[in-house]
Amino acid sequence: MAQQSRQGAQSTHPSFFVLILVFFFWGFLAASNSIFIPFCKSHFNLTQLESQLIDFSFYSAYFIGSLILYLASAARKVDILNKIGYKKGIIYGLLISVLGSAIMIPCVNKEKIVPITETVKDISSFQPEQQLQTSDREVKIRREKENDTYSLLIANNENGAKYTSNANLLAAVPGGFALNGKEYTGTFKKENLEKVVGVLQADFQQTATFGYFGLILMALFIVALGFSLQQTAANPFAILLGDPAKGAHRLNLAGGINSFGTTIGPIIVSMLLFGGAKGGEVSTDISKINMLYIMLIVLFLIAAAIFAFVKMPESTEANEAFESSPKATNAILGITLMFILILLGLWLKMELPLFITGIIGIIGILFVAKLSSQKNPEGWGAMKYPQLTLGMLAIFIYVGVEVTIASNLGALLKHPGFLTPQGLAESQLDPYVSLFWGSMMIGRWTGAISVFNVSKTTRKILCVVVPFVAYGVVLGANILKGNEVKELYPYAICIAIQIIGFFAGQDKPAKTLMIFGLLGILAVAIGLTTSGPLATFAFISGGLFCSVMWPSIFALSIGGLGKYTGQGSAFLIMMILGGSLVPPVQGGLADIPAIGIHYSYIIPGICFAYLAFFAFRVKNILKSQGIDYESAISGGH
Repeated sequence: MAQQSRQGAQSTHPSFFVLILVFFFWGFLAASNSIFIPFCKSHFNLTQLESQLIDFSFYSAYFIGSLILYLASAARKVDILNKIGYKKGIIYGLLISVLGSAIMIPCVNKEKIVPITETVKDISSFQPEQQLQTSDREVKIRREKENDTYSLLIANNENGAKYTSNANLLAAVPGGFALNGKEYTGTFKKENLEKVVGVLQADFQQTATFGYFGLILMALFIVALGFSLQQTAANPFAILLGDPAKGAHRLNLAGGINSFGTTIGPIIVSMLLFGGAKGGEVSTDISKINMLYIMLIVLFLIAAAIFAFVKMPESTEANEAFESSPKATNAILGITLMFILILLGLWLKMELPLFITGIIGIIGILFVAKLSSQKNPEGWGAMKYPQLTLGMLAIFIYVGVEVTIASNLGALLKHPGFLTPQGLAESQLDPYVSLFWGSMMIGRWTGAISVFNVSKTTRKILCVVVPFVAYGVVLGANILKGNEVKELYPYAICIAIQIIGFFAGQDKPAKTLMIFGLLGILAVAIGLTTSGPLATFAFISGGLFCSVMWPSIFALSIGGLGKYTGQGSAFLIMMILGGSLVPPVQGGLADIPAIGIHYSYIIPGICFAYLAFFAFRVKNILKSQGIDYESAISGGH
């Protein structure tokens, strides 16, 4: 404790400002996936569910990393991370992320080019709206919603006339081609598929390029595995790097930097992939993403070197015994079995049924744990507290809804008739994706005001001013990239609604969570029943309502846990798993013709409904334990 006392008397350690760079990395790369997902869907000819495996790989690494740490600590009866130290934990995490980034580069560049005639079997098994594009990206074959119907899409350029006037192709596409803005479209039946593909091969020597998507997922998993270790160590380390009484201030600053990373990540990745292109389908090379990972390798190594050579305070809890909770461990292993079942579904090509089964199984395990621990709390550790088991599910669902709104947003905006008649091109998505992640920044910056010692009047003024300052940062980042932002101006109305929600929440975590959960339900309902800008902004506003849910859920879930607080926090971090499982379920629903991408957004509505229920239920649970939930302090995430 002497070390902590000395540190407490000092100002914030200079290395804290290196640590917040790590927070930036997490946000930057996680939000970048929202642009990378629709790009990969097109590039690798994926279904919407398959495209969401990017999130599956990324967020499941958090679960696997936390699980390994927990089981190793339980086996050795000592907290492994405390023993090696937060500093080394961050260094090891950065080096693991360096390894993943280095593996990503050859994985991205590994591709196989085949004659288009070899793709007939693949095309025949396409889901509706799934498509294959030729290596030169001038021709696409898309499966339509109508039974056994396909469309041949030809780019409207100087080569377009060669295809649309070709006699053999016109014989295979009996209705001919109609010009639809950026491309020519002709429809044909499945029985003509081999004939169409044969003409493309014989008369135009067309090929298809197949990348190794699975290798990219593996590399992304390793990067995120490093993030898992970094995040587990960085949050308590931020408290240690200065006066512990001001630890919440540092966490909120770190959370603000994290949110800034989520705002500019989609914009920078869009610039790397598409340059300054405006509209239209862009012929681009996935290897352009290499620059991002080369940059990350350099930054990870610099950060690791600084941590290695700069003297920093260490935790004094290295030898504290690890609390043994065999029944809680069994519940965690049960959740792991559900995760393995989902992996089996991927192997057997039964993705959606087993994703749904696995999620229902996880929910069931948590509710059984809640009921069993109330009858006999012995051996359950932190999970004997009902606020924690319900909170674990709340974190699972919160991360899931945050990620699924953003990750399916690209497909929604590209869908013809939703925002524009033809749908947006990939190069036009980043203003809207950055606005969603920027909404997280808007809310978190506003939520951070409450931890500063300012007068009540000043706080009210800041609660109105800060959200619009953050909104200006989002617009400014888009302007610097060259994006047109006037279409984003009406979103100011959504921000005003969020400000009203903050005032109504009165800095009380349960009340704030309840209000924002209900606002999330309302936003999804508006989005499902309308289209165009209104529906678009309604769905994007989910980011505003998600923005302060993490600290509210966390504070309410660990309230009253006492000596089990550390174990409870570890269990909550594991439930980031929701970010890997919920988006593929929404993607799978989007692949069903009767539902489609628009109505698949019923999933966020269901998620917000549980979060509102949790806020209501946990309030009564804590009250029954004599805990003043109204004064719980929310930290940053």
